[in-house]
Amino acid sequence: MSLISRKYSVNLMYDHCESVFLSICLMLLLFTGSFTAFPIIFHAAFAHSSNSSINKEIPIKAKSFILDQIVNKSKAAIVVGAIDPNGTRIFSFGNMSEAHNKPVNENTLFNIGSITKTFTTLLLADMVKKGIVNLSDPIEKYLPTSVKVPEFNGRKITLEDLATHTSGLPEWPSNVWLNNNVGQINPNYNVSQMYQALSNTILTREPGSYVQYSSFGIGLLGHILSLKAGVPYERLVKDRILDVIGMNDTKINLPQNEMDNRFPAGHRGGKEITTPIIPKILADSGAFRSTAPDMLKYVSANLGLIHTKLKEAIQLQQLIRHPSIIVNPMNYSEYRGLGWRVLTNLGTEIITHTGAINGWNAFVGFIPSKQIGIIALCSCDSTDADMSSLGFVLLHLTGAEDLAAKSESRIHTTAGLS
Repeated sequence: MSLISRKYSVNLMYDHCESVFLSICLMLLLFTGSFTAFPIIFHAAFAHSSNSSINKEIPIKAKSFILDQIVNKSKAAIVVGAIDPNGTRIFSFGNMSEAHNKPVNENTLFNIGSITKTFTTLLLADMVKKGIVNLSDPIEKYLPTSVKVPEFNGRKITLEDLATHTSGLPEWPSNVWLNNNVGQINPNYNVSQMYQALSNTILTREPGSYVQYSSFGIGLLGHILSLKAGVPYERLVKDRILDVIGMNDTKINLPQNEMDNRFPAGHRGGKEITTPIIPKILADSGAFRSTAPDMLKYVSANLGLIHTKLKEAIQLQQLIRHPSIIVNPMNYSEYRGLGWRVLTNLGTEIITHTGAINGWNAFVGFIPSKQIGIIALCSCDSTDADMSSLGFVLLHLTGAEDLAAKSESRIHTTAGLS
C-alpha cells in the first residue's frame, strides 16, 4: 500500500565471492553466535555479487528486474533481506544519490512508510496485554470531551476498529490538505485540526463492518495510545518495541550526519525527488525510517525466531479479525489483523505490510509455518517498482511474470499513507 494513491501525486509524503570465503563466513557465524554479525557477514559476501551463490537466493529474473527497473531505469537503490531458521542474508544494489555516489549497504536507512502502522498496532496489542486498554474501548473514552466522535446508529468507534481499518473513517482527514490542494499534505497539520476533522466526519456505515484503509484512523490510534501512556509517540515505540527487539537504527528523526551519509535520495521516473514531510500528529501512520538488519530483527520477533516479552502481544496482533479485499496476484483470501494484512489459501498463511511515500516504497512479509521472511527497502516510487510484488516473488508465492504488477492499487480510494 502506498503513502500516495494511484489517483494523486502527493507532494509529501560485483564482487566475486569464492566458496572458501563463504565457509569462513559460516565458521565465523558459528563462533560469534551473534545475530547482528550475521547480516554484516553475508552483506560482505553477497552484496553486488554476480556469482551463482546470489542467484540461489534471488531468482535470476528477479535480480534482472532489480538491476533493470530499479538501478538502471529508476536510478534508485534497494536493499533486500531474507530470514529463516538458518540465519539472515542481505543483498544491496544501487547508490545513495547522484551527489553521493556510494553504494547502499546494510547500514543504509530507508523510509518504511506505513510499515510504521504495525508498530502502532503492536503498541496497542502490548497495552491490551498489560491491561492498560481494551480493544473494545470506545475511542471517545481517551479523547477530550470537546471532541465530537462520530458514530453510526449508536455503534461507537473502538480501538480495535482503528487498528483493523474498520472504523469507517476516510483514508485522510478532510482538512489535511495544504491550501485545500488535494494531494498535498500540510506538513504543519496539528492535533487541533485532527480533532476538528474527526468531529466533522459523518460515518456512512457501522464501525467494524467493513475494511477501508485509513491512515486517519491509525494516526488517531497512535495519538490515543500516546495520551494514555503520557509519552510522545516515537519515545513510546522506542521504549516498548525497538529497545526490546534491539532495533537501534529505527527512528523517525535523523541527525544531520545520518541524513547526509546514510539516507539516500528518493526517486520517481528516474529522477531524484524531495522527501515529503509527514506531520508529527500523523507520524504513527508512516514516518519511521529503518535499516535491513533492524527490519529482519522485527520479522524474527514476529516469526518467534527470537523470543521477547512482546511475544503475547505479537500473537494477539496477528490474529485474523476481518475479511478484506483480495488484491494479491496469488488470489489468496485476505484478512486484517491488528494492522497486519493476512493472506491465506487455507493451507499457507502469509502476513505482510507495505509502505510508501513519494519516491520510496518498502515491503515486509513472512510465512509463520515455514519460518521464512523477506524485507525489501527501495528508494524508488511504487509506480516504478512495486516492492509488494517483488516480495511475493522472493517468498516463492508467485512467478517472475508478476514483478511488474501493482498488487495493492485497488485498496486506496484517496491519496494516503499505506
